[in-house]
Amino acid sequence: MPKILQNVRHIVVVMFENRSLDTMLGLLYPDGALPERVLPAGSPPAFDGIRPGMWNPSGSGQPVPVSFPATGPTVPNPDPQETFDNVTAQIFGPAANAPDAPWPPMSGFVVNYETTSTKDASQIMQIHTPAQLPVLSTLARAYAVSDAWFASVPSQTWPNRSFAHAGTSNGHVNNGDVPDPLVWNVPTIFNVLGAIGTSWAVYSDSLVGPSLTRTMFPTLWDERFSANFQRFDAFVDACATGRLPRYSFLEPRFLIDPSDQHPPHDVRAGERFLHDIWTAVSQSPAWPDTLLLITYDEHGGCFDHVRPPDRAKAPDKASAPGDEGFGFDRFGVRVPFVAVSPYIAPGTVFRSPTDTPYDHASLLATLRDWLDIPAADMLPSARVAAAPTFEQILTLAAPRGDLPAIAKPANPLLADLLADALSQPLNDLQKSLVAGAARRYGLDPRATLDALPTRRHAADFFTRENPGNLP
Repeated sequence: MPKILQNVRHIVVVMFENRSLDTMLGLLYPDGALPERVLPAGSPPAFDGIRPGMWNPSGSGQPVPVSFPATGPTVPNPDPQETFDNVTAQIFGPAANAPDAPWPPMSGFVVNYETTSTKDASQIMQIHTPAQLPVLSTLARAYAVSDAWFASVPSQTWPNRSFAHAGTSNGHVNNGDVPDPLVWNVPTIFNVLGAIGTSWAVYSDSLVGPSLTRTMFPTLWDERFSANFQRFDAFVDACATGRLPRYSFLEPRFLIDPSDQHPPHDVRAGERFLHDIWTAVSQSPAWPDTLLLITYDEHGGCFDHVRPPDRAKAPDKASAPGDEGFGFDRFGVRVPFVAVSPYIAPGTVFRSPTDTPYDHASLLATLRDWLDIPAADMLPSARVAAAPTFEQILTLAAPRGDLPAIAKPANPLLADLLADALSQPLNDLQKSLVAGAARRYGLDPRATLDALPTRRHAADFFTRENPGNLP
């Protein structure tokens, strides 16, 4: 097995929440503008983003066109649906399970959002412009972006993050009514890295509460892994002192002052977090040999026009089929994926060089080949085995000396932050963090959730059960 990414010593991954490619980067190359380089060579020269005339029908049959700029940083509000059945309806329309359903693919977003929203359902078709997302957009144009990176499962957070960390969701297509880590008890890439003696760390920016990654997987609960889970200020320090581990995974804030960009959380908070990451990495003495990867776990119900491919590989016996009879034979909706390195040519757009498209399993396949992990030591996932790597993106023989100038976004106004007040009920991700932590702390997940109706209650729970705020 050939080693890849020879100029890279450190890989850093940050994963945000619940946004599609179209709604975040669909206008990256508008009005016929072409990227400077597409990979692999010979693939279509245009970026596959928003085009004039795209629309979805409403429940009354009226066309609802894409629109931009988004009317505010918290669009869409309220939170769209993201479970397996809802995503199926978004992709195939409300009659998705009926024979000869008349809906063309990717036409069910507005109708599905109408089941959630008591406001303007056209919000689901609103597109954030590059001016509204200057950090993400500048990095995407200055380095590389994929316009064909898909979530691993057409569903919500835990299944997709599990594929990013473990190459499988153990047959699960949803977080679970009350998410229970004991049924997600699979080995992760972190277990693999530890076993082969490769340094790694998960850095959480949470103000209160544990790491979501550690919460999800009982294989990471052992005390011997505690030093691998740290807060974001430790990442900043590791960058400044040149002590980055080989592999770093970053988590935004999910509960208090959230920066995860999970609708309707303010996207500007995520932009500030990304700017902090970019600043730490680009000013580090390790910058010349660091690869920063920015992505999202799933589309979260937000509009995208590209139908997910069907040629996905079921990772294991638990997934063939898994929950709801799903064979894990099709991917989820497109999400943003941006790669940043001084060895990447500006204006690069990349797609899979093989017949298998990119999904989160490609992160693991790339780590495998980059670190030359023997098959006997690697995760036993057929999805990872089939996934393409992204070795093609480092096309420069020598590192670039330039850095794009990116101003730090302003703090959201207090009036805008009121939408994220602690009096709000928990969203599905926040519920999963509470339920998973309850199981890890030896408590009953359902009883714990039932006693915590709001985010303030959840914050109090974490303060009480984890007074040291350990990740």
